[in-house]
Amino acid sequence: MKNLFTRIKIGSPALYYCGLGHLILFLLMLLIALFDHRQLMGINLWIKPIKFAISIAIYCLTWPLFLQYFPFERLKKYFANFTVFAMCFEMIAIATQAARGELSHYNITSTYNALVFGTMGIVIVSQTLFALLIGLTFFKVKAVAINPALLWSIRLGIIMTAVFAMEGGIMASRLAHTVGAADGGVGIPLLNWSKVAGDLRIAHFMGLHALQVVPLFVWLTKVKTARSAVLFSVIYFFLISFLFYNALMGNPLL
Repeated sequence: MKNLFTRIKIGSPALYYCGLGHLILFLLMLLIALFDHRQLMGINLWIKPIKFAISIAIYCLTWPLFLQYFPFERLKKYFANFTVFAMCFEMIAIATQAARGELSHYNITSTYNALVFGTMGIVIVSQTLFALLIGLTFFKVKAVAINPALLWSIRLGIIMTAVFAMEGGIMASRLAHTVGAADGGVGIPLLNWSKVAGDLRIAHFMGLHALQVVPLFVWLTKVKTARSAVLFSVIYFFLISFLFYNALMGNPLL
């Protein structure tokens, strides 16, 4: 584990410290939730910032493992720095809105709330497009210090993550993530995905974590060929696409 964190730090110190910072924030907000029992949409209002903190931590700690194979140093540095800015901005917006007892997403009930929501959208879309650029630039990287399966899993994992991140735009345009019912109904524990209607967050979540899932498949199975990585990626893409379609039809996951 120590060796893993050393590799992450070498790959990108900025993302490494950003990831560690969000892990600390995750633990801090868990403690806050024990004492602050206010609720939004039927759950403790700190649940959302807690989920975002751990998700951002994983995101930031994943990228350096890929960037160690990325030879374009200037572009890598710009991407890492902008990602740190974007993730910190997102976290500050979500946490401060929670502290105010307000929703951070789909909230246009006041000028300030609308400004926070709109600015979050601009920042995160910009970061997603930057990540997509990195993913496409990875096609210029040759399989020299990395086996073809892992290289393809990185390429396709980044691209899939960017594609399904953009699903957030659909939710933003609807000002809701639930299809067939109002947001805030009965949901599964912690994740709070709807049990009674379609929930667009499921495909969004699964798509965002293609960044980890696809390379992890290659690492666990120890496959070496590009074909294996591409095949798994295609299967995973169609699985997420089905979850997205199922939600659009208003059907719950369970």
